[in-house]
Amino acid sequence: MEQIKVVEIVEMHAPKVFVEKDFMGTVHIKMQYKDSEPFDFIQIQYHHHFTCNSHQKRLTDEILKLLGVQNDN
Repeated sequence: MEQIKVVEIVEMHAPKVFVEKDFMGTVHIKMQYKDSEPFDFIQIQYHHHFTCNSHQKRLTDEILKLLGVQNDN
């Protein structure tokens, strides 16, 4: 019978979560773990015919709230 290996968690690091908006209006919700490059976790695309800035902002704020981040923008 195969033995199950036991692992001890020494420390956990919560990721840094932040928002950037690019020139084309796309919102990038990014994550960065300790000593790593930030990466796009979620993108909220912008299309000038269909996207309302206030809806995009509200959606961004709700996603950040779900991730436990207080957005001050």
